[in-house]
Amino acid sequence: MRPASGRIIDFVSLQGNPGTQSAYRGAIRRYLDFVYGPVRKGHHATQEEGHRYEELAEDYFTGGYNHAVDLQRFAASLNAAKTPPKTAQFWLIVAKEFFKFNGVIIDDDLWKMTKRRGPKGRRARTREATFNKDLIQKILPFMPLQVRAVFLTMVSSGTRIGETLDLTMADIHLDEEPVRIEIPGDITKSGDPRTTFISRDKGLLKYHGQEARPRSGEEARLIFPARATTSQASFWGALEKAGVDDRDSKTNRRQIHLHQCRKYFRTAAAQRIPVDAVELMMGHEGYLSDAYVRYSLDELRQYYVQAEPVLCVGVSDDLAGVIVGGRLDALKEENITLRAELTQIQRQIATMNAMQADVGATPEALQRLVDERIKAMMSERGKI
Repeated sequence: MRPASGRIIDFVSLQGNPGTQSAYRGAIRRYLDFVYGPVRKGHHATQEEGHRYEELAEDYFTGGYNHAVDLQRFAASLNAAKTPPKTAQFWLIVAKEFFKFNGVIIDDDLWKMTKRRGPKGRRARTREATFNKDLIQKILPFMPLQVRAVFLTMVSSGTRIGETLDLTMADIHLDEEPVRIEIPGDITKSGDPRTTFISRDKGLLKYHGQEARPRSGEEARLIFPARATTSQASFWGALEKAGVDDRDSKTNRRQIHLHQCRKYFRTAAAQRIPVDAVELMMGHEGYLSDAYVRYSLDELRQYYVQAEPVLCVGVSDDLAGVIVGGRLDALKEENITLRAELTQIQRQIATMNAMQADVGATPEALQRLVDERIKAMMSERGKI
């Protein structure tokens, strides 16, 4: 059985987000694999292998190892293996925190030296394929219904894969147009809740309306009852069937991945609406402070409707315009009505100001204006 406690379990449990816990656990195991040799035989550790990692962690901090040298050697090995810089930096930071948790302090000079030995650069080394609507529509026909719905949700809402799969039926408002999603803080990367929307794409509507969807039990609570690994595998399968499963010649990593859905949302939406509105829907709190930029729910909804045509990627541009057109026409009519009312109010104010000025000059002017107004009203009614 998996141990109830241990150095790794105790450390990882301090991270509140399940996704962060998984990432931290994986980083520590990578480090222990480097020191002791690989433990895992598959992509995921079994219970026995997890127990073995706990034994190795206990041995590592009680067996007289040179932690400073090991950490630098680990950094150098990541550089030699051409590990992507961001991935390597994350693994090193987690290892440093794990050391501190277990009473081993890495001072600033040693940390600078360690980082110098690791991979350089801040950008991903894998050259990504151009992720546009044409490419998306090549992939979609090869996706199972649920994976397609997950994919379209991510593209049209800017959500991450973990956030998307953790959404419950209580978080989605199918009775609204466009459909609103309230993402709770306990499943977001930042820990803050946020609001976004999904497009009125036929693939999404078909999924949410299907009878085959689970209607009872724990699966019915989730919008998409699936694991991230399963969705990822299905996505890779669709890439292969579509003939676009290309890999970078240097890193051997796929040039198309699910996180590009979020990037597409950012790029496409920002061409139609203010960037700060896009960033708020994506939850990029580091980009701006909500103390300076605040949008009401209606304002966010109207901005989303303006961007929605480029986010309906499952249909042609013409059909996307038809889908969204009705809502846009309503907004245009509402805008015209409001402008007409504003113009009328401005004219009334101007008339009142003129009357005040004339009255101030001569009392006779007030009587003249009143008489003219009465005459005009009677004329409108056809009495003179």
